Amino acid sequence: MVDTLAISVTPLSSALGAEISGLDLREDLDQSTIGQITDALHEHIVVVFRDQDLSEEQQLRFTSRFGEVGTRKRSTGLHSDGRFMLVTNITVDGEPLGSYGDGEMWFHSDGAYDEVPYRFSFLYGMELPSSGGNTRFANLYRAYDALPQALKEKLAGRKVLQMGGSRRREKGDPNADLSKIPHAWHPLFTTHPATGKKSLYFSRMHSVRIEGFDLEESEAIIEELADLSERPEFIYEHVWRPGDLVVWDNRCTNHARTPFPDEENRLMRRCTVMGEKPTE
Repeated sequence: MVDTLAISVTPLSSALGAEISGLDLREDLDQSTIGQITDALHEHIVVVFRDQDLSEEQQLRFTSRFGEVGTRKRSTGLHSDGRFMLVTNITVDGEPLGSYGDGEMWFHSDGAYDEVPYRFSFLYGMELPSSGGNTRFANLYRAYDALPQALKEKLAGRKVLQMGGSRRREKGDPNADLSKIPHAWHPLFTTHPATGKKSLYFSRMHSVRIEGFDLEESEAIIEELADLSERPEFIYEHVWRPGDLVVWDNRCTNHARTPFPDEENRLMRRCTVMGEKPTE
């Protein structure tokens, strides 16, 4: 095991995000170093490790240091190990190698439609297009703080329907038959269990209805929250390089993907850590 290392944490934007340097994630890091990384995550929400060369086993080992590794409930693609998701547009003999392969993807939080969502996501860049395919991260602490006081009071204590399915860049149907779709009702405002800070737990991709309002008013509020949570001043956009490992806290950030050329390959490998039920 590698002894405690003095890591360097450099902020990447005024909104959120930091680069951590001085670590080779192939090494078996000690718990004090893992604690430093966790502290950086709690402060910056997203952390970036550049120039890593990680096998599946090494990525999985590093991920497991932060909690129970998540297993996909609805695996797609050709990868047989449910602890991994390949995010890619590559096909093999006409079959998708992974999931969510092409084009733009709206802002969302991983696993928000599950009763127990993911805490952290670990995404590793393997093959990248010449342009686009960037990941944009939005700070949901700041989104909550920016809500007008009257709207905070109006929405306090409300739950929001988070709905999964294959949608990536279209609105979900709030009247859909939920028996056939992954979904969960979670608090619209949540308290982070580690930092104690309030956050908006909402996204344009997954949040389809707010309890206590008729459909027309609910949809109007959803549009207002979507626009507010995606303000440029709340966002860090990560431009990927091969060998990047990006880790983020799903409890207080959303992420989205920018378009990229259809004819160019993009291959990413994701692991997750299980979290806890969101609480107000």
